[in-house]
Amino acid sequence: MPSRPGAEGGPLRVTLVLDVAAVGGAEIVLRNTFAHLDPARVVTDVVCLREPGPLAGDFRAVSDGVTVLPRGGHHRLDRLDRAGLGRIPRLARHFRARGTDVVVVSHHHRAALTLARVAAVLSGRTRSVVAAHDMDLTRVGSRVLPRYVVETLFLSAGLALLAPSQGRYLHDEEGVGRSWRSRAREFLVPNGIPAPEPEPPGRRAEVRAELGVEDDDVVVLMVARLSRQKAHEVMIDALARAAHPKLRLVVVGDGTRRAELEDLVAERGLEKAVTFLGLRRDVPRLLAGGDVFALSSVHEGVPISVIEAMTQGLPVVATDVGALRDQVTDGVDGFLVGSGDAAALGERLVRLADDPALRAELGRRARERASAEFTIENTAAAFTDMVEAVARRS
Repeated sequence: MPSRPGAEGGPLRVTLVLDVAAVGGAEIVLRNTFAHLDPARVVTDVVCLREPGPLAGDFRAVSDGVTVLPRGGHHRLDRLDRAGLGRIPRLARHFRARGTDVVVVSHHHRAALTLARVAAVLSGRTRSVVAAHDMDLTRVGSRVLPRYVVETLFLSAGLALLAPSQGRYLHDEEGVGRSWRSRAREFLVPNGIPAPEPEPPGRRAEVRAELGVEDDDVVVLMVARLSRQKAHEVMIDALARAAHPKLRLVVVGDGTRRAELEDLVAERGLEKAVTFLGLRRDVPRLLAGGDVFALSSVHEGVPISVIEAMTQGLPVVATDVGALRDQVTDGVDGFLVGSGDAAALGERLVRLADDPALRAELGRRARERASAEFTIENTAAAFTDMVEAVARRS
């Protein structure tokens, strides 16, 4: 596709507006996407509305810089008070000075979601895109897009989706597309990850020795923050129901539920079968020592952890929530079970534990699928196509 020139005949200029450059799945995917864009077609910068945040340096390394536009005081970011509204003209001036063609806002950055879309309109030439990174929130009494955003989607030129099922959810459950006010052109920009570095020989044995597991143990890895969303208690119940002598659950992640979950493990007599590793920055390395990847979540978007596991050749056993059905095909490269169904989850884990050939086959298919579909190059290409289409106004 030929390049769509920006205002000065060069590449398109895209500004990402965040409340803060926090460490989260969506922010990491955006950072990686920016690193893989063709600078002849798209150049980026970042605006933070509260403070730079821990990923600011990462974004500076892959963009034209990070600008912070804080407001005074200590008011809530999502309130439309005067201090918050005062940043709208400042954002509009930034877009005009930058020559921004397209503004991108993430759904869970609530101040950016409100202020940046209005500023884009006021700038006179900039168009905005809302990026949705979650779904199934009605299960927990919440929403991906606030009602006022759905009713003002016409202010934006695009709605970026992670998967087809996410689009269906937003239409069916949150009212997207029900009126002219709630419509924006929809684009599919799937999550992807950079190709992992090949693991050195002996890595599997090294990790398993660190975990203290035997050669014939079946290690089930669960990489997820210790929150209600991830429903670790269902995974623990599944392990107890399975009662398989060789199943070992390794939990990577931390959170406020750790003590509660450790007590639950003790109550179920699973201390020797469950290990909590806490927050780790070497997840790909840990995956090399695993046999199965599992999630018991109540809701999800398109989990990066699942893509990482599939890339490493691990079959996935997960609850059928969010867009997981767009990542995993039941019985082909993993298994999907109903949310909260510990019995089914345990049965699938036992099936994989007892059948090494099945584990290997599903893992092989998972790796092939991830390598073909869930790459950062595919994400960057879809992102580029989206912003070029939005900027063309066609």
